[in-house]
Amino acid sequence: MNRPFHSKVAVGFVMVAMLWLGAGGAGAQMAVPSAAAPGPGSDILRIRKMSPTTEKTPLFKTSVQAQSSGRLTDWWRVVVEFETAPEWIDELEFTYYVYMKDQSNRGAEVMFRGAVTYVNVPKGKHIGDMFLHPSTVARMGRVEQVAVVVKHKGAVAAMESTAKMPNWWDRFPPVDGVLLNRAQTPFSVIDFDAFNAIKPVAASPR
Repeated sequence: MNRPFHSKVAVGFVMVAMLWLGAGGAGAQMAVPSAAAPGPGSDILRIRKMSPTTEKTPLFKTSVQAQSSGRLTDWWRVVVEFETAPEWIDELEFTYYVYMKDQSNRGAEVMFRGAVTYVNVPKGKHIGDMFLHPSTVARMGRVEQVAVVVKHKGAVAAMESTAKMPNWWDRFPPVDGVLLNRAQTPFSVIDFDAFNAIKPVAASPR
């Protein structure tokens, strides 16, 4: 028995509607991009600014008569402003790379490396820094490039560089023991409460 004409039309309309909705649903799913996964440590720390600068040796008034006056007083300093998200972070390791051309050795390339670890870092905005002694600045000349890599639990959380080339510091053999953290300079007692506690470096066994 043949179906009435209006029944065939109704069935056809329903099928077309289902196909249209299915196509529309698929199109909607394709149009909505999936959220990008956050980078390593991006939910931990963000570097807001890195600023190389120079500082004069601070002068302190004491009851002890100074034995001599230093002739070299210009320190090189790089300041890193950063912000942390967790309420507390046990440790953050900052490794600095400083590229220079040794003016005492015909402009030979040299890259200094220095690390500092901050402990018990609270949530909020912070300042970290690293220094070159005035005698190093006088001998080597100006700093050409500087970079900092921040690690949390061994994973890179953030990095910043004055150069566009990524990971340029991997091209040079590092020279340790020249860059100085704040606790190793006369600036350590200035604005003491504005800086995080530095983890002492364990003495090597004799």
